[in-house]
Amino acid sequence: MTYPANRYASTLTVSSRASSETSRFISQKSEESVRLLKSSLTFGCLGKKTDDELWLQFVECREGNWDGHGAEPVAEETYQFAAQFLKALPLGAPNPELGAEADGHLTMEWYRSPHRTLSASISPEGELHYAALIGGSKAYGTEPFFGEIPEAIMNLIHRVMAR
Repeated sequence: MTYPANRYASTLTVSSRASSETSRFISQKSEESVRLLKSSLTFGCLGKKTDDELWLQFVECREGNWDGHGAEPVAEETYQFAAQFLKALPLGAPNPELGAEADGHLTMEWYRSPHRTLSASISPEGELHYAALIGGSKAYGTEPFFGEIPEAIMNLIHRVMAR
């Protein structure tokens, strides 16, 4: 089953470069509406405490050797990219499990079963390294993060979490 990469985003993302007072007003109100929806328990990561979990993960891992085995610290830049990634997830997208890796990257994982899982790690440079297992298929790669969820990763999230 194939899902469109941004099946939620098209109706909820308002990006405007218009400069009239009316267009700025509409853009501001649209952004406020999306922010409210994202804070809801039903649609948003923020309402599901994912943002708080990310902060706690960062605080616990921002000093070197946080795992007792010489792990690299999670950098502020890594946390900022991860927070932007969570905010960029479309409304209604499944929330990831959060973690940290020994190389100082933050990890987001979507898990449905041992054969349907996706892990994406975020580097301090804003690179998204991902690997997925979907049945007998494997997918992996690296995508830059420029404030929007890369289509390859969004498609994998949908494929992993599809019922």
